[in-house]
Amino acid sequence: MKEYFIMILVALSFNVLDLITGFISAVYNKNIMSSKLRDGLFKKVGFIICYILGFMVDTEGQLIGLNLGVKILPIIIVGAVLTEIASLVENITKINSNAIPDKIKEIFNLTNTKEG
Repeated sequence: MKEYFIMILVALSFNVLDLITGFISAVYNKNIMSSKLRDGLFKKVGFIICYILGFMVDTEGQLIGLNLGVKILPIIIVGAVLTEIASLVENITKINSNAIPDKIKEIFNLTNTKEG
């Protein structure tokens, strides 16, 4: 059970870092928009709901016949964290285009990102 909470805590840390870097990027680029912040917050709520769903399926799913044979929460968290890493790289690039090596920016297709 402890491992689930650690996984969720790590995922939530990525979610919070993305919110922070997104806000810093918006301030830096003088592009603060409440609609973008609201969209980002709803995205995070969606991730949290997915974490809860994965936790429930993994820990209590067998009570209703969900014997999947594979843990769902780690899959959900990997997907969410990969999404957040891409967003973090984009946000950091918008703050300081030299902070991320070009090879990493190429992986995320961010070769000419300044703002947006």
